[in-house]
Amino acid sequence: MASATVPEMLDASASAFADRVALVHGDERLTYAELREQVELVAGALAARGLGRGDPVALALPNVPAFAVAFLGILRAGAVVVPLNPQFKEAELEFHFRECGVEVVITDATGAGGCAAVAGRLDDPPEVLVGIESLVEQGGAAPAAAPAVDDDDAVFQYSSGSTGRPKRVPRTHGHLRAEADSYVAATGTTAEDTLFCTIPLFHTYGMGCALLTTVRSGATLLLFDNPNPFVLQRGRALELLVRERVTVFPGVPFTFRLLSEAPEDADLSSLRLCFSAAAALPRSTFNAFQERFGVPVRQLYGCTEAGCVSVNLDEDPDATAGSVGTPIDGVELRVVDEAGEPLEEGRIGEILIRSVAMTPGYADAEELNREAFGDGWFRSGDRGRIDEEGRLFITGRRKLLIDVRGDKVDPIEVEDVLAVHPKVAEVVVVGVESEVPGEDLVKAVVVPAGDCQERELIRYCRERLADYKVPSRVDFREEIPTGPGGKVLRKYLID
Repeated sequence: MASATVPEMLDASASAFADRVALVHGDERLTYAELREQVELVAGALAARGLGRGDPVALALPNVPAFAVAFLGILRAGAVVVPLNPQFKEAELEFHFRECGVEVVITDATGAGGCAAVAGRLDDPPEVLVGIESLVEQGGAAPAAAPAVDDDDAVFQYSSGSTGRPKRVPRTHGHLRAEADSYVAATGTTAEDTLFCTIPLFHTYGMGCALLTTVRSGATLLLFDNPNPFVLQRGRALELLVRERVTVFPGVPFTFRLLSEAPEDADLSSLRLCFSAAAALPRSTFNAFQERFGVPVRQLYGCTEAGCVSVNLDEDPDATAGSVGTPIDGVELRVVDEAGEPLEEGRIGEILIRSVAMTPGYADAEELNREAFGDGWFRSGDRGRIDEEGRLFITGRRKLLIDVRGDKVDPIEVEDVLAVHPKVAEVVVVGVESEVPGEDLVKAVVVPAGDCQERELIRYCRERLADYKVPSRVDFREEIPTGPGGKVLRKYLID
């Protein structure tokens, strides 16, 4: 299929593999025929509400079948999916609802209260729907008028950076299809595969390398919800890996480390590919998982702006465990110096990306786009080198983002929350190493304005930020170190 929208990808798999299982969640199983039927009902119900091409619909659900059905139903109706972290607090939800003009929100009973409270504060409030059951009951035939086309926006995702507020990243049906095609081809994923998804489906990684890959290939997707704290769920995860004979497992370093330390025994010989992304995979975790289960964990590299970029598929993954591999089809990589000039093999510089699956730029950010997407290349903010075989090695991050167990935290966003506290005069947020390699903690450094306690500020953040963004430490200082030009010297705050 040279060109296809996401609904057309589903139609192709549902026609070819109607009776194959598409989704597994606990004891629930949906075949491709059943999945398509539910998707059409949801699409019909959304269309009956007047939703169509270009209308943003927020999706705030965990990894459950309803996420997949709603995601695909929104796209079949021609609308745009706005996938949101179900852990978001009201302030975070309000920003996203306002930023893109969300018209409908699909959430669950846990998230309904917060979504409804936010909607009630807006001049043009979105409708808040709890679950998809009512949509399935109300739905009719999928809308036939003005279906989505290849160049229509499919998702609005949000990328963190150094600006303090997430930036909207529009990606089209064509972008998502191109990423799915390239990833399926690179990994050899087929209808015989079963993918295990512990990574959030609202994240670019879970959406592309799990949900869309499954829909494109006709594979089976095993959904693992409520993974936190994962240390308490790893026994169940191992049980599912064995029971469902999982063959492909995309995850994050934190997940693979905890599984390698699990007391339970498990035969994971069905696994043919394990991928780790979102943060550097420590060599100790690579060794521990391979020694325990006999399966190497290969690194994968991607970003919100371009989806999956490269995959390590070397025949000897042990020798190149530190590499994120070579570009998948449709992706070009370049390493440049500070002046933007290409560097020779082996030289370290900033990584630039050009991809058929890449967004053309952030929404409503002309000046930023000139800097970030100049000449059709995306400045990733990551640093690395490319060896003589074309393998990419990530050596550092230019951006300020903090990796917290696979989630990205923008320190500027946390600073913005703390800065308005009446007892905070100045604040800087940094990432500091935990006792576990590759798993950072969020630390706030505060110049207090009067009597101020650590627990008070942590509680304040917890009321306004998703849990993974909340500082685990608050250090109090008389002043924040700055350079001659007034720039904050963050390196002196990391200890």
